[in-house]
Amino acid sequence: METRATSRRLARATTVRVVVDELGDWSRPGPLYRQLAWAIGRAVERGTIAPGARLPSERSLAAALAVSRGTAVAAYDQLVGDGILERLMGSGTFVTGGDTGPLPAGREGSVLVHHLVERSQAATDLIDLSLAVPYDATGLDPITLSTADLAGLDPPSGYSPWGLGSLRAALAAHITAWGLPTEPDQVVVTTGGQQAISVAAACWVRPGDPVAVEATTYPGIIAALTQLGATLVPVAVDSGGMRPDALRVALGAHPVLVYAQSTLQSPTGAVLSSDRRRAIGRLVAAARVPLIEDLALADLAWGPAPPPPIATMEPDATTVVVGSLGKLFWGGLRLGFARATFPVAVRLARIKATHDLGTPAVDQLLGERLLAAAGRTGYPARRRAELEVRYHAMAEGLRRARARVALRRAGGRAVAVGRDPRRHRRAVRRRRRPPRRDRRHPGIGHRRGQRSPPPPPLVQPAGRGDRRRDRALGAGLGTRLDRRGLTQP
Repeated sequence: METRATSRRLARATTVRVVVDELGDWSRPGPLYRQLAWAIGRAVERGTIAPGARLPSERSLAAALAVSRGTAVAAYDQLVGDGILERLMGSGTFVTGGDTGPLPAGREGSVLVHHLVERSQAATDLIDLSLAVPYDATGLDPITLSTADLAGLDPPSGYSPWGLGSLRAALAAHITAWGLPTEPDQVVVTTGGQQAISVAAACWVRPGDPVAVEATTYPGIIAALTQLGATLVPVAVDSGGMRPDALRVALGAHPVLVYAQSTLQSPTGAVLSSDRRRAIGRLVAAARVPLIEDLALADLAWGPAPPPPIATMEPDATTVVVGSLGKLFWGGLRLGFARATFPVAVRLARIKATHDLGTPAVDQLLGERLLAAAGRTGYPARRRAELEVRYHAMAEGLRRARARVALRRAGGRAVAVGRDPRRHRRAVRRRRRPPRRDRRHPGIGHRRGQRSPPPPPLVQPAGRGDRRRDRALGAGLGTRLDRRGLTQP
């Protein structure tokens, strides 16, 4: 039951979480308190921490960021001196007023997007493992591209929300190889797989509409739906992916859209079986709810070939299949695609035109030639073999570090890692165990790993050992007391 006290605690916890999320990656040269002050000041300048907003207490912020309270106090002091913050006695620390209002919430994507923005701002020697994309363009097949190739573009202006006809034909053949027969006029080229998801969601979602998504899912879909103002309805997943029984329950909320990753679900790496794909297709078809089937990682499955897409098994369902060439080739190749029936594809192209009028033609030519070369050289098979070797090396290293690999992957570029459940259970038992009593000093308790309090002064009644003790002390010997009484070093 929520009381006034618990409401205040929840409000404080929410404020801390919001501020920590807005700070993003705040590591930079210099003392720690200056780094923290710089990050808070930058968030205020961006408007993501609004003028007049109350900041967490120094103690709460320090605990959330795993720094000392002195660091948080020094950071606040510097910002107060700079006029960015002000302290009100008995009320807290606030952002000073400004002329601009706060930015609308939910427009800047997830914390992962913030991290990408910060990391790409300057060169670094770190290898960023938070992004499941190829680290660089090493290993791509050599191709040539010149300005003369631009002369034969259709349309000649290069503006085409649909995408170049030659690339759409190549993508149609690529999707057909997945087991879903596709014509070029069913394909819309997008600027990355993320835009394909956003455009597909915008076809049906209005502010306040419920959308069924996997309970553990790709952060990009959450960002896209949040920007549209959707209400998320979680659908449970397990080692086999989205559970049809959980989807049946979620459909009771009357969602306007369902999102599912049928092959290499992110982050678990699960692949839906044929039975589950068929069951999910029947459920969405019966409920007359559109489905976004995300197959961005389908080309990276190194195990047995995945079953055909859900759109193949249930043709009566309204399905948009989205994919990405950036996941297969290189993250800097901002090419994705969406496949749907022609009437839906027309709407996708119109919505995409409101975003950028068309994906850059040079990128499309590059993607078309990489696809053609991949078919000749077997590049996808080489990439899958390389990823499988890397996965096993990482999994072995994590096991040696006593971490737990959540699920054995059948492909993809990421590994879901959790705590070792046995170690976690032992730690929980230690935390719940009552304090051990110090047998040397009854009445004094302490937990394992904590420094015991100093023992009380040893007071003994006069007895047989008094003369011996007095003689030792009088002689100036360096004596010490232990359990047995008086000993000499």
